Amino acid sequence: MLNLDIKDFFPSINFGRVRGMFIKDKRFALDPKIATLIAQIACHDHVLPQGSPCSPVISNVVGHLLDIRLVRFAKAQKCTYSRYADDITFSTNAKAFPPDIAAPVAGSEHDWTLGAALLKEIEKAGFEVNPTKTRMQYRGSRQVATGLLVNEKPNVRPEYYRTVRAMCWSLFNSGTYYRMVPAALAGGKAGDPDVPEPATSLAPLQGMLGHVYHVRDQVDTRPSADKKKDATATATRKLYIRFLFYRNFVVAPKPLIIPEGKTDTVYLRAAMEKLTAYHPRLGAMDKGKFKPALKFMKFSSTIHDVLQLGNGAGDLFHFIRRYPDALKRYRHRPLPNPIIVLIDNDDGAKEIFGAAKGLGAAHIARTSTDPFYRLAPNLYLIKTPEIGAQGISCIEDLFDPALLKTVIDGKVFDPNKKHGEAGKYGKARFAEKVVQPQKDTIDFSKFAGLLDRIVAALDDYVANPPPP
Repeated sequence: MLNLDIKDFFPSINFGRVRGMFIKDKRFALDPKIATLIAQIACHDHVLPQGSPCSPVISNVVGHLLDIRLVRFAKAQKCTYSRYADDITFSTNAKAFPPDIAAPVAGSEHDWTLGAALLKEIEKAGFEVNPTKTRMQYRGSRQVATGLLVNEKPNVRPEYYRTVRAMCWSLFNSGTYYRMVPAALAGGKAGDPDVPEPATSLAPLQGMLGHVYHVRDQVDTRPSADKKKDATATATRKLYIRFLFYRNFVVAPKPLIIPEGKTDTVYLRAAMEKLTAYHPRLGAMDKGKFKPALKFMKFSSTIHDVLQLGNGAGDLFHFIRRYPDALKRYRHRPLPNPIIVLIDNDDGAKEIFGAAKGLGAAHIARTSTDPFYRLAPNLYLIKTPEIGAQGISCIEDLFDPALLKTVIDGKVFDPNKKHGEAGKYGKARFAEKVVQPQKDTIDFSKFAGLLDRIVAALDDYVANPPPP
């Protein structure tokens, strides 16, 4: 495996190349004035600066020509080509490395010189090789390609994981972590060693931790259920769980509502927008668009997989049961906002009621009428308002019965529809095809009781904040 570096990768992409890319690349084809403006924003001292969030993206587009040339060249040599920014790798399973790519220096065991044909391809693409960083990695040695160990299976370098783990540990204990940044961005000179800088933004750390998790999860061939069990989960997964818990619940920037599923969010946002009596407590109109004053849990693939939320009442049962103990694991625990779990008051809530009783809500039941149940320092449970003698209700019961009878493509709405069931459509389609298009004319008045309960929980948190 041969590794080589492009010399001054970002600085070699100057203002003219950036501007020309935006004009000539068919994917952009911008007006020259617009291209000039974007290039001026992206460049510093007439070149792409290292450390700018724009530089990696733009350099990848500019470097696409280099990739095309070197992929073709590598294929002709029966090698595999990969590149990450300025780090280029050629690898092969052949016993002898192709001399057109690189050959050993006579009289030296470890020094290699790049082939003239390879250098020519790189120069044609407008780049130059850094001759001091060419290195050959043999089968028995530690092989690194684009930042990953690739000897037997892809993995992150142990020192990278240890760094990320230490950053998380600092964050969980103090609310701050340190990351290495280019000296020029910290007030030093270009070319000086990177320096540690305190950081509180969680996005960079989540990116690093997500990278580690993704790489290691891809090579973990165990069944998904085994990966997710507490007893058999990897240390990487457990660390990612702790980080996501911290980001979403310990330092939540706004009050957070966790419903049973994503369709509930559609209903609630529409109700909050149309019931102006709850403005600005729950949100307000801003330039014609409704801006909620709180946040709804976004059930992304990461939240589904790692935090195991978004699959209904079963997930919420485990979440509530574990929440107090999970919260105690953080020394830095500001808890600026409440976390509100919202559930349907139906048969599916039985397990959740059991978990809530274990956390102090002794009298919770389908017929109980408390506006909320405080289960942990910043965790609240709210159920849909009770209907009838038995109190059974779900959030869809808050819509007008006539709306629930809307027929779409000959199918009727069934909130309990199972996959593939003929003649019916489920909650997702009801939210997308009925509620969203008709929200301006739908009667949301029955949602008032549920929104009152949310407001009551918010007010309680202000009046009775958790102890420091």
